[in-house]
Amino acid sequence: MNKEDIIQELSKHLFDKKQAKAAVENTIKIMKDALKKGDKVVLSNFGTFKTKESRPISLKNPKTGKEIPVPAKTRIRFKASENILK
Repeated sequence: MNKEDIIQELSKHLFDKKQAKAAVENTIKIMKDALKKGDKVVLSNFGTFKTKESRPISLKNPKTGKEIPVPAKTRIRFKASENILK
């Protein structure tokens, strides 16, 4: 299921398609803004989104053997709720 499918389903139950699209877009924007600030996003009975800083590492190019530094990155992690499939 992708974003368009969610909009389509939501428009069947609550709004017309235009309002459903706005609701989904605003929800995603709010979640992105919270994650950018470092906040956790908890959706009850679904799961938790949070950010985690990865450490910098060095990798080797297998062809040349030269080490390539990979900088630290902020990544998004998702942990599903135990109740998600119940």
